[in-house]
Amino acid sequence: MFSKSIILLASLTAFTAHAELHRVPLHRRANTGPGIKTEPMTYDNGLLVGSVHIGTPPQEFSVMFDTASSLSWVPSTKCHSSECRDYGHSPYDPDASTTAFSLNEKKSIRFDDEKCVDVELYTETVTVAGITVENQYFGAAYSVSNIGDDKYIGYLGLGGFTEDGSANFNETEKHLQRRVFINSAGFAQNGFQSQYAQQSQQFGMVTYNQGGFFQRKRWNKPDAEFIFGGVDHDVYDGKIAYLPLPTCDYGTSPYWKAYISCLKLGNLADIKLAHKSLASFSSNGNFITGPKRQVEVLHTAMGAHYDSESQTYHIKCCEVEKLPDLTFTFDHYQVTLPPKLWTSENSEDDDEMCHTLIAANAHEKDWSLGGAFLNNFYHIYDNSNMRIGLALPKGSESQAKIKKIGSRSKN
Repeated sequence: MFSKSIILLASLTAFTAHAELHRVPLHRRANTGPGIKTEPMTYDNGLLVGSVHIGTPPQEFSVMFDTASSLSWVPSTKCHSSECRDYGHSPYDPDASTTAFSLNEKKSIRFDDEKCVDVELYTETVTVAGITVENQYFGAAYSVSNIGDDKYIGYLGLGGFTEDGSANFNETEKHLQRRVFINSAGFAQNGFQSQYAQQSQQFGMVTYNQGGFFQRKRWNKPDAEFIFGGVDHDVYDGKIAYLPLPTCDYGTSPYWKAYISCLKLGNLADIKLAHKSLASFSSNGNFITGPKRQVEVLHTAMGAHYDSESQTYHIKCCEVEKLPDLTFTFDHYQVTLPPKLWTSENSEDDDEMCHTLIAANAHEKDWSLGGAFLNNFYHIYDNSNMRIGLALPKGSESQAKIKKIGSRSKN
């Protein structure tokens, strides 16, 4: 055992000396592009969870990597919510970090599905996949509701990009004198600026194992990977389907969204979406969500009924096998998912009934594509070229399909 520890220590020392690789010693892949960094991730009921290090000296946390929000946060020593108590991990202690700087400001954030978090705002040193960002805008949570489980609590914010990398704060001149620069909210954008300048501003996530259902997982592979600083051409088959981000006349932040014009459930339902409808690529949940009326049309067509207790749509599992594929029409591409990817068994005690992973949201015309959609692809977020990429993971058995079509229809 002692000799094994020496070998592992030597590996870690070599890893530190050659920081440009940024690889975990027990998981290496050949032929990754220059400058690409990766972080192993675990698959947690549709969510992708990875490690972050916060502060000096670093405090390690398992958090969900979120493409839909910009603020990175973890529970602090002031958090006494049941979610914080049940996690079983030491909370973030700003007093133990020499790089923690309080902005003397609090923020309350509400997400979908009755999730919310209250944080105290700091700037702090944050490291992910060997990428270190100083003065990162960061939240120390003192109250958390309906977020996290025994595998993670907290978010790494990968959204919130701005054109000039700035952030808006109501800070006093005294605060700004003490800190020359406050990095903008999203970790990825700050990482690009600190490590890559204007080159290789792409990050992505790829799932190798979704609970063992659709892909063969090798013993030395993680469930998934976070890939930063370029596109890893070794993890996918075929070509990448690139979807442009919406232009400024759509009125909201384009990150990370794409035009969507139609949803089709075989011959059962064909829903033409309103002009300027968008789909948000949101890794902070497992469900595919859409406007209530359109979601009801889909479920009525498939014969599913709404269960108010679970807040999901139920259908007999034996009927799921008979359902047609669900097709999403984007700009120049159609993406098709078989029903096994967007349905799930209710529980071991009720194996006759299944539920869909499609739910209503509060939007009038926009959709949100969570893990039930994203985890079937290598999904790439390309800030350099203002686009999102989708590709089929190498060896995937999900039966998801990507088909190139003509130009986006003018609704």
